[in-house]
Amino acid sequence: MVNLRSSASATPADDAAMTLFQRDWQIYRKMVDNDFLFHREAYGRLHRFLVEEVDRPFRFLDIACGDASASVGALKGTRIAHYHGIDLSAPALELAAAELKALDCPVELDRRDFFAALGDRPEPADVAWIGLSLHHFHPPDKLKLMRAIRDVVGAGGVFLIYENTRPDGEDREGWLRRWDLQRPTWKAFTDADWQALWDHVHTADFPETDSTWRRLGSEAGFSRVEQLFRSPTDLFRLYCFMA
Repeated sequence: MVNLRSSASATPADDAAMTLFQRDWQIYRKMVDNDFLFHREAYGRLHRFLVEEVDRPFRFLDIACGDASASVGALKGTRIAHYHGIDLSAPALELAAAELKALDCPVELDRRDFFAALGDRPEPADVAWIGLSLHHFHPPDKLKLMRAIRDVVGAGGVFLIYENTRPDGEDREGWLRRWDLQRPTWKAFTDADWQALWDHVHTADFPETDSTWRRLGSEAGFSRVEQLFRSPTDLFRLYCFMA
């Protein structure tokens, strides 16, 4: 059963939001379908972690879940007991509701601000996950969100992220230059696709260094962190923060 909850009512701006969603969705699907951001490898690693390291039924919190299709693939064959997804996009959550029917567990979807949704969970999550969304925040807000997640996962929980990451010693401009070098290999993209993505990344992406992710985890209250995957381009890394 899928329970979809929304704290936002429809507004005239929703039509414009839907138009933007449809354009961006096509670009996003090209990235996923062509594995440009190594979704298959990252979510495959998440799946292995859940199978090999989580030895009990678990409650899974999916922050910025989008359409949840990649998460569903990672969760199949695991001991998931409850799924809770949070996102601000109504169209994405409608797609997620259909995708999540493949899981044999209760499903709750929230169309809400992350902080509001995290603040009133009735019980802890065992595993919290965020993929390619946390990098949109600046460091103080990254830390604020990570502290809220630390409270949610409780004493024995874990928090995993797959995020834009800079090697130590590289600044944001250096990371962006390496990002731009991907264009010749992304042949599925039209020039318009690439320009729309370029505008977004150069405006809204704030990758942290490996050391900064680890420091933020410590300051948020996690006891240790382990890197589980690094993309072949070294633009993205998957970390597990342990309570």
